[in-house]
Amino acid sequence: MTQYATDLVHSRIRRSARALAVLSLGPLTVVAGVAWALLQPWRVTLLHPYGQGFWWLVVEPSLLVILAGIFFHAFVARPLVQDLEEPG
Repeated sequence: MTQYATDLVHSRIRRSARALAVLSLGPLTVVAGVAWALLQPWRVTLLHPYGQGFWWLVVEPSLLVILAGIFFHAFVARPLVQDLEEPG
């Protein structure tokens, strides 16, 4: 094995079940938002925007759920898992 391959093997971190659960909340929320948009397409007014204002088009419940999942994963879950994995 090369030095780089050896470093990759040693750099793998075994995450706890608690950390994996926290990290999976964001992607699961995004999947739920996409599923909601697919299962109820009549609620997504971006597909038929006639007579709707700007905010009515931007503030879609399923789109907000997707954005909340992305925000949670990027700004809450990752720092929280880093804190969970710190020794001490």
